[in-house]
Amino acid sequence: MSDSKSQAINIIRAEHRALGAVINNIKAMLQEVQAQRMAMDFRLFWAMVYYIAAFPDRLHHPKEDDWLFARLKQRTPLADELINTLHSQHQAEPAALAGIRRDLGNFEAGVPGSLEALQATVANYADFTWTHLRTEENELLPLAEAHLLTSDWDAIAQAFAQNADPLTGSTESDVFDALFHDIVKRTPAPLGWGAA
Repeated sequence: MSDSKSQAINIIRAEHRALGAVINNIKAMLQEVQAQRMAMDFRLFWAMVYYIAAFPDRLHHPKEDDWLFARLKQRTPLADELINTLHSQHQAEPAALAGIRRDLGNFEAGVPGSLEALQATVANYADFTWTHLRTEENELLPLAEAHLLTSDWDAIAQAFAQNADPLTGSTESDVFDALFHDIVKRTPAPLGWGAA
């Protein structure tokens, strides 16, 4: 496997794992709140919802759409239907996240039944996301490995590695990395590193 191919695939999978970890923690923490083993930390939950909304929308999906999907479409028609499905799922995500925000806001406002509604909405979103990520990793990436050229992987790896803000010299991915680590530090043990 070429260095750029390995780099691109490793970044994609790492971004998937980070997103999945936050979603899993949201689900687990809601179960702990439901069982009254944990107090609800709304500030932490809003940060988690922001992460699962903004990280894919601003960093991950645009790189997939503009680089991985686009290059694969150029190389083979075998991926067209799959890419169209995945792209449609990217476009459907904001509506699913709006449901989470609505239910979290209702829960924070004390609306009866809102915790259960939030748990159901998060569970549906988690299932949707895991299906999407598995499809990318188990179906799309093997097609990409079979059909993309080294020059394609070079461009894809560079796109996934570069999100620099030319004014600050920092990358937008650095902001999300810091947010992810803040979430982990604030999430109570055993789900995170925070105080139980």
